[in-house]
Amino acid sequence: MLSEFNSSSAPKPAIVFEDVSKTFAISHAYSFKEAFIATLRRKELSSEFKAVDNLSLEVPEGQSVAIMGRNGSGKSTTLKLLSGVLRPDRGWVRTRGRVAGLLEVGAGFHPDLSGRQNVYLNAAILGMSKEETDAQFESILEFSEIGEFIDTEVKRYSSGMYARLGFAVAVHTEVDVLLVDEILSVGDAQFRQKCDQKMLEMREQGKTMFIVSHSAAQVRKLCERGVVLEEGRVAFDGPIEEAILYLNGASEQTPDNGFPVVGDYAEVYLVSPPRYGQPSGPRIETTANGGGTYQEFRWGIITSFVSDTGEIITQGLWRDIFLAAYTKNGGPTGPWGFIVGKAEGHLEDDQPRSMEFQNGTAIFTIDDGLSFIPHD
Repeated sequence: MLSEFNSSSAPKPAIVFEDVSKTFAISHAYSFKEAFIATLRRKELSSEFKAVDNLSLEVPEGQSVAIMGRNGSGKSTTLKLLSGVLRPDRGWVRTRGRVAGLLEVGAGFHPDLSGRQNVYLNAAILGMSKEETDAQFESILEFSEIGEFIDTEVKRYSSGMYARLGFAVAVHTEVDVLLVDEILSVGDAQFRQKCDQKMLEMREQGKTMFIVSHSAAQVRKLCERGVVLEEGRVAFDGPIEEAILYLNGASEQTPDNGFPVVGDYAEVYLVSPPRYGQPSGPRIETTANGGGTYQEFRWGIITSFVSDTGEIITQGLWRDIFLAAYTKNGGPTGPWGFIVGKAEGHLEDDQPRSMEFQNGTAIFTIDDGLSFIPHD
């Protein structure tokens, strides 16, 4: 069954789902003792969860599609069915051309092999010859920014290094269809920007892209079409802006405590609702630091203001090193001002952790602790 978004004059399909369903068994007993007692009491030892339910979807060649939805809606299962990691219980999935996927950190890597060896292993899995990989190797190494660690066993890599190398191999392979899960969220902001630019280039080359993401900003930039899943079914299929509006509308529900999360705040909140927790109050307007709004949550805060360049900046901060200090210093009404960027840097890689605010930069290092450097 074709979606209304596609027309009869569309190019040949690169991806087709036809009445696909996938069900998982959820065990309610985690030991022999629990299973024995449950049997005596005639309780169910397991139940079924239908992750994908009669999904029919077609993507023409050269189209960039975002698969969106709340946690548990079936996005990642759909991607794994498409990549061949999972097989459907019913229906069928077809792809046209060579497919490369980034489904999770370290997928397809052998931990005891070096980064160099894993590049050749992954490239071979994707159908590249040794000669093709030799020709692309320096470009892969440069893009991944792995440097001298390329000959280190990948089990010693951080999650960010895994992601960078895996993405570099995938985008330097002659693929027809690129599959991308939320894996790119583990990289730093600079590398994510480079990945976005590379995927924009691939889109211009006519590659088909199938992207799972919670980031409205990312999918708005990369995709022309959005498919929203709810309980494993297609709830909306159409232009990306309408898909984002639909998803935000679906999320603009008033929680049990009566405080809604709406509009641009909903876009930020949907990145990871469990990390923010329930809102602890309504959105509040303030005239401090030039004026803006903010909303507090059980484990985080979201702020919004208009920058000096006229750009509306809406950003959030959840349980991070900076949250307690930001709150203690008055949050958006204090000397730090509104939130401008996301936290960057990985302490496990001996990098300082930093975050941009309206009036300065917060920096945390293991040796010196936390400090705030105001703008000049």
